Amino acid sequence: MRTGIPDLDDVEGLVALDVDGLLQSVARAGAQVRAVAEAVREGGLRPLADLRPRSVVVVFGSSRTAACAAELAVAVLAAHTDVPLVCGPALPGWVGPLDVVVIVGDDAGDMALADAAARAARRRAEVVIGAPMEGPLRDAVGGTGIDLSPRVHVDRRFGFAGFVAVIVSVVMGLSSVRFSGAGPDLDALADALDAEAATNHVARELFRNQAKLLASRMSGTTMVLCGDTPASVTVAAHAARTVLAVAGDACGAADVADAVALVRDHGSGDAPVDSLFHDPFIDGPAPRATTILVLGVPRHEWRLRRLLGALGDAVLVVGSTPADAAPAAFPVAGSLVGQEDRPIYPDSPSDAGGDLPADLEALLLALLRVDMAAVYLRLIRGS
Repeated sequence: MRTGIPDLDDVEGLVALDVDGLLQSVARAGAQVRAVAEAVREGGLRPLADLRPRSVVVVFGSSRTAACAAELAVAVLAAHTDVPLVCGPALPGWVGPLDVVVIVGDDAGDMALADAAARAARRRAEVVIGAPMEGPLRDAVGGTGIDLSPRVHVDRRFGFAGFVAVIVSVVMGLSSVRFSGAGPDLDALADALDAEAATNHVARELFRNQAKLLASRMSGTTMVLCGDTPASVTVAAHAARTVLAVAGDACGAADVADAVALVRDHGSGDAPVDSLFHDPFIDGPAPRATTILVLGVPRHEWRLRRLLGALGDAVLVVGSTPADAAPAAFPVAGSLVGQEDRPIYPDSPSDAGGDLPADLEALLLALLRVDMAAVYLRLIRGS
């Protein structure tokens, strides 16, 4: 029988410690998206097809996961559609019969969601429910509205992808509203998330498992998660919150330009003391290393690598679908500075394009990788 805390390649030990089922829960991001796609295929959004609403209002109540999902959806969709997109914790006072209201959250007892649904229904707005249809929320809707409530139940810390899928499906369901470019394909997105989860399965060895590699890189360091666009900064902020909630590590979130400025002005990216020559009795406690994780998309990778040249200890996490089930494993230890110009995570074409589906998929894949790394980090600590 194994004793002590398992390492990242001790599959039996990791599974035995996962008493909360976090490994299964975090891997269901694709299932959440696929469930929303199935609800759309069943005709759930048919009432929206002929509408030309004044606005689409997303209400997320007190759920920070839903709030970040709404902010990401607005950031990536707003420039492509002719209908204004608004999100907030409560229903705005100006909402009326010309608007579509989307309720997203993970708590049916959240009275902010119930109040928003009740007032939107009274004002004859079209209401879409992307939260559990039970309790006060079900009573507030009173049998009306469009039901896109979660069909796949996961830990509330991992419901991000499902909320994004609900909002995306509503905007894409407004077929009478002009949408520029190609819209996200929820089935393709679900397949990509499933492929990422399979690549990072607990049974895959450390050198072939990008989430485990990332967990080993994050262990024992102070982390700062960064993005270079409003969408990626939002994803980085949610990832930092998940790392705190799951692994218990407090970490910051910032724009990558702010991180570069911090290093330039204060030298925060200097390499930590070499533990080989550090004597705690003479030198005192060793300073805790700082690791900067930058979440990005393939089309920004070249520019991000140039920015990262100013950072001391940085890891670039570019979300991309692996070409096969066994992606090449690139070194994860050390800084990007001085390494050859190629991704340290699964390869992605540098000309992936700036289209909306590619960017949204890349951000959700990067988030899933960090979420799975946080779960592994929690398990190897035995918590």
